[in-house]
Amino acid sequence: MCSAARFQPAPTAGAVDFLIGALDCLSKAQQEGRAPRHKVRLKLIAGASGGGVNAAIAARVLAYKYPHVTHSTSIGTGGSGNPFYDIWVNTLRLDGFLDTSDIGTELKSLFNGKPIDDGAAAIVGFSGRAKTRDWVVDPLRIILTLTNLRGTPYKTNFGDKLSQAYVDHADFIRFALVYPGRTLEEPRPDEMVLAFGTERLAQATSWEQFSEFARATAAFPAGFPARALSRPTEHYRWRAVAYPPLPGEDPHYLLSWPDWDAMIPTGSTELPDDWHFPAVDGGATDNEPIELARTALAGLFGRNPRAAERADRAVWLIDPFAGLAPLGPENFTAFLAELGSIATTLTQQTRYDTADLLLAGNEDVFSRFMLTPTRNGQTGSDAIASSGLGAFIGFACPAFMRFDYLLGRQNCQRFLRETFILAETNPVMKGFWTDDQKGRFATAAGPGMLPIIPLIDEAAVDEMRDPWPKGKLEPEQYRKGIEDRFRAIFELELSGSLLRSILSWVGAHATEKQAADYVIGAMRASLAKAGL
Repeated sequence: MCSAARFQPAPTAGAVDFLIGALDCLSKAQQEGRAPRHKVRLKLIAGASGGGVNAAIAARVLAYKYPHVTHSTSIGTGGSGNPFYDIWVNTLRLDGFLDTSDIGTELKSLFNGKPIDDGAAAIVGFSGRAKTRDWVVDPLRIILTLTNLRGTPYKTNFGDKLSQAYVDHADFIRFALVYPGRTLEEPRPDEMVLAFGTERLAQATSWEQFSEFARATAAFPAGFPARALSRPTEHYRWRAVAYPPLPGEDPHYLLSWPDWDAMIPTGSTELPDDWHFPAVDGGATDNEPIELARTALAGLFGRNPRAAERADRAVWLIDPFAGLAPLGPENFTAFLAELGSIATTLTQQTRYDTADLLLAGNEDVFSRFMLTPTRNGQTGSDAIASSGLGAFIGFACPAFMRFDYLLGRQNCQRFLRETFILAETNPVMKGFWTDDQKGRFATAAGPGMLPIIPLIDEAAVDEMRDPWPKGKLEPEQYRKGIEDRFRAIFELELSGSLLRSILSWVGAHATEKQAADYVIGAMRASLAKAGL
């Protein structure tokens, strides 16, 4: 399973939460002899940007029992106890992003990153009654994509003394999760190991360091603070790339060897043990980590069987923004609008590989699935409440986040009933289903097809969502926060000499209202367009 988003994946959080509950219900029913006995296993989760945050949440909560949030759940002032819900609905809020307490002697980002730090602390600190989930593979792999601002130097040799040096900024990190009561004899050489107990494991890291990588993959460039990361330099020895063989040859691969000489610090003769670098949003360079997930399932040279009668593994892409993407401007625009167009261009360009889109949308391919929000005939960003202003408007309104979260649960339930299916003749299914079970659990799958995760017990109760949250956001409530943040940034950037300080104070106070008017106007336009 992999998930990706520009940052705002409340629908993804709801979908993943429902998936965990559905698998728990299936596992319990299988143990009690009340459900088909075929095996469904979660092997890895790959995430970029906000999808990486959800991957980190899942990594932690899968070790514990925790409450699922539905439309009828009563939620008190202390929160729901569900990290998927609490972090996206209650922790990541615009008023916290506008707080000026982070602006000291230098500006780190347009917004305050403390809410992200608070969310990371909630992930790391989450615990509860331990729960063993037999559908989680041992170890569970987590892959987070990163945009490495320092980069990794490479030199490709072509022979005859020809070479090409380049720096790769599209990075990723692997983690192996060892849940309580389990062990890991030999981890991959390019991954870090996370454990819940006190076991001393090779290549072990801390949950705090894990949270730093989760914060980095969600650090929207310039919007949120870049994160200072480090990892063993040895990890970069294990980047292999397959390439097509000549006729009659076996498959080939190349190890993408870094330019080790270029990585040696000035004044030293030895390669550093750890590679240190600042990193931001993985979506800036690899917003859809499908290939990492696919290769983890199939192997470097392998292919996942695609036919409904043969598929035995699949990549499931959860993307709240899949769908029709807007075009950029036709002609030259104002400078600020141009900056926005550049950001959108980079996001869209790294969002999909054409082959991934074709496979995910092909009804005859059962090794690649995609879940995207749907509501009353609308799909993708049009279906959710939090897509406006580049997916940042949801931070301004908890009701938008809650709507999208519950929509994600509802869409996931329907997806499991109707779309996440295989042929009943597939060896994964054949012999594990009775005729009675087919009649009870497979009615929506279509003739000759069976759901991979049949819904049973609580998971079979129809999910409900809130009414469309029209009128739930009044942008004017954020005017003071916008003005204060703008003034603090303006004054900091022009501070220094007495004259510059005076000019910055005058300039900030003269323009803060215009800045707030611009942002609030953009929010109102976004709300009007979405019918909110």
